[in-house]
Amino acid sequence: MRSPATKHSRTTSSRLGRIVRRRREVNAAATIRKIGADWARHWNAGELDGVVAAYAEDAVYLPPHHVAVHGREAIRHYLKAPLGHGMSDLAFEVTYIKQQGPIAWDVGTYRMNVPQSDGTKKEDHGKYLTVWRRVGKSWLISADAWSSDLPPSA
Repeated sequence: MRSPATKHSRTTSSRLGRIVRRRREVNAAATIRKIGADWARHWNAGELDGVVAAYAEDAVYLPPHHVAVHGREAIRHYLKAPLGHGMSDLAFEVTYIKQQGPIAWDVGTYRMNVPQSDGTKKEDHGKYLTVWRRVGKSWLISADAWSSDLPPSA
């Protein structure tokens, strides 16, 4: 027969183990919101290095009307062109962020101004899905896809 002290210490130990495990799980939502806001701020400032720093080394970027771009350095090379064309005023609106352990996904909408050939700007808006992975103490983008809600330009 177990003594009451042994039973109590095992129950307490079991509870402490659950508490410790819960504390180790990191909630990604606030961090992902901040990184997304920083990404847009870097984009609007034309800071390519700041934009690309959010991507994992093996990330994939899935822009509309283009083949998949694999790897952080390839993403850097790809993003030079649209960043250089003066797309501006990018803003994200997070719809939701879900998480399972070291993986999270962020779904939302975006809007930005796209320069036109006549010197004017046209607002583009659409949706995005970003998959995040915890690497060490950082959350990095593993996969990034977006598409415009506007019909393709002729």
